[in-house]
Amino acid sequence: MLSKSDIEKIKLVLAPGTNVVISTHKSPDGDAIGSSCALAMYLEKKGCNCSIVVPDALADFLSFIPYSDNIIVHENMESKAQELLSDSDVVFSLDYNDLKRAGSFGALIADSKSFKILIDHHEEPNYDGDIYYNDSTCCSTAQLVFDLIDELDDLELVDLPIAEAIYFGLITDTGSFRFPSVNERTHEIIAHFLKIGLAHYKVHEAIFDHNSINRLQLNGFAISERLELLQNGRVAFIWLEEEDLKRFSAEKGDTEGLVNKALSISGVQMAAFFRSAKEMVKISFRSKGTVFVNELARDHFNGGGHKYAAGGSSEVAIIDTIAKFKKVVEDYV
Repeated sequence: MLSKSDIEKIKLVLAPGTNVVISTHKSPDGDAIGSSCALAMYLEKKGCNCSIVVPDALADFLSFIPYSDNIIVHENMESKAQELLSDSDVVFSLDYNDLKRAGSFGALIADSKSFKILIDHHEEPNYDGDIYYNDSTCCSTAQLVFDLIDELDDLELVDLPIAEAIYFGLITDTGSFRFPSVNERTHEIIAHFLKIGLAHYKVHEAIFDHNSINRLQLNGFAISERLELLQNGRVAFIWLEEEDLKRFSAEKGDTEGLVNKALSISGVQMAAFFRSAKEMVKISFRSKGTVFVNELARDHFNGGGHKYAAGGSSEVAIIDTIAKFKKVVEDYV
């Protein structure tokens, strides 16, 4: 819950005509884009001038989200993004707890004189702002955006496009409502959306029925050729090199969900996915039960995140990164 003082401040700084920039993290996912688009559509109904700036390109399946075609990609339109930030009165930081996660655009936000508002559900925020709406027990930033609208007494402004954007974020960040962070409030929000006419199945289709032949073949190769088990079957991991991605003409988002397939194996408590990307290795971690991956990501792989879902990176070769993982994973499982 926001304090009454924070609510009044937000109402004051978001007067009609206010220039707002909404930012999110690198390699934005469904929660990042869903929550950002929902917030932008809501604020425009309030009379604000909104722009969404993301550090890098979006995966194709995210284009389903209403308002996403208005997003500015910083790495492609640096001058435009900087101009919007310079003209902004308010900057929202969504779905990240440290400006470093927003790449070079995060550094620009840090220097900005705009009023800064954080909306996020990751642990241990490291953010120098004016208002913090942070709840690490919440299942998604999309849920926090809905709660913000509710606390500002504006639920009547939530229409179907806003509902679709929030629902997209809820699905993707909860693993289709499977994680322990899902609670009665999550389902109350969904019930509200159904009452106003949300076609929930269309959102599911946009997320899960959006495969190309190349993506399916890449996933099949990864599972059949690059899946390994450790710790007597308690740990599973998948890895792909740049050559594998080129072989299957992989596009951004084509490896989304591979780590969850590894976690779905009976008896597996922790899963990881390693992907070569230019001069680094990107890593996704997932877990369940009493095994937590946020500390593993933070302590050994320059990352962090939630207890059951985290990310990291490595600047050494993928084979060396996997060797390190095999060595340190014993301490966490």
